[in-house]
Amino acid sequence: MRQSPFVVLIIILVFPPLVAGATLKCPAKAPANGIVCRLEGNGRGKLYLKSVDGIPPRGYLITIKDSKGFRYSINDRWETFELPANVSFSPDGILGRIKDNYFDFVPDWVLFNKEHTFTFVFIGENGTRESFHVKVYIEGKPNWNSFKDDLKAFVFLYVILWIIFSLVSGIVWLADKRRNLYPLKAQMVLIMGAWIAGVAMALQFSQLFVFGLPYYYFGSGLKLWGDIVIGLNLWAITISIIFYTGNYFLMPLYLERMAYQKPLPELKKQTLGGCSGLVWSLITLALVSGALDSRVGSLLLIFLGIALSMLTYYILKTLKPEGVLFTNLTIAGFPSLKYRPDFAFVVFLVVLLFVVYFIQKKCLKRFTTEKERLIAEIEERVAKIEGAGR
Repeated sequence: MRQSPFVVLIIILVFPPLVAGATLKCPAKAPANGIVCRLEGNGRGKLYLKSVDGIPPRGYLITIKDSKGFRYSINDRWETFELPANVSFSPDGILGRIKDNYFDFVPDWVLFNKEHTFTFVFIGENGTRESFHVKVYIEGKPNWNSFKDDLKAFVFLYVILWIIFSLVSGIVWLADKRRNLYPLKAQMVLIMGAWIAGVAMALQFSQLFVFGLPYYYFGSGLKLWGDIVIGLNLWAITISIIFYTGNYFLMPLYLERMAYQKPLPELKKQTLGGCSGLVWSLITLALVSGALDSRVGSLLLIFLGIALSMLTYYILKTLKPEGVLFTNLTIAGFPSLKYRPDFAFVVFLVVLLFVVYFIQKKCLKRFTTEKERLIAEIEERVAKIEGAGR
């Protein structure tokens, strides 16, 4: 039986569609502490935040005001409301939680004064879904006074850690009763303390310099995830550079101590360690494999990093520093092409990889030179003793 157009019209008027052409309009610019958008249409449904710049939010609160009062969308709990409605949310909190999952020491304001894309999904009562991609320029002022205070705290904490680690190292290294080793071990203690303190501080404070400030000046909302990925790699490379630099200064002192305490054959067997130049790449492996979300995976990566450090001699013997540099640039190309960061981050990554190459060559040269010098001195001294005894 065919229905007349008049009957169809009555059905449409009496039973309107649950959602009819919903639209979400937000201001082109808004302060970081709050945005109010307008969701037009009719019917009932739920709204949730799917992503920010393509990244799933780590926690958010959306306040929705319809004709009957306030409703909320919180993480995975979304309340039903009627259209039309006002949609309010705070970009600073949402962006800050995303950033904190990777760089907890970086201030939130480095993400401001950029256009960010917020993707919302509206689910109607009949199950229909509609996505809204809203681009908003988030305005906010940088807190440089807080930045300066953090730098002062950084210097103060570094000095404290240096003293603590030097004292701990001193208890270990100066326990030897041979007085002729005291000047040598005193140098080792001071360098060891500075080295360990530097690595410890870099684990937190370097985040601001490898991601925060570069993103504030050169980053964009469109490429936030790519910049985070490269920023994590820059963070790992920075720690590696500090580690290799400490190794460079400790190396001759360590070899000289061995020359006093170990027989000549033991000295000849010593090989360069802790300077493979490849450990940083485990961050890329961790992101691709999801190992960072697993304790077992994280432990395996730590052990793999230790193994790479111990295999420095064999890596350099096989690849040479130039081969390590080529390998690093190849590895760096993968996240750069896959995640498409801002160009400035790629340049920063390449520059730091060349710094790794330079330090690695210096470490290798210094290790070889110092080892050969000590061996030659010991052999000359032994020859003189043997010659005098004849």
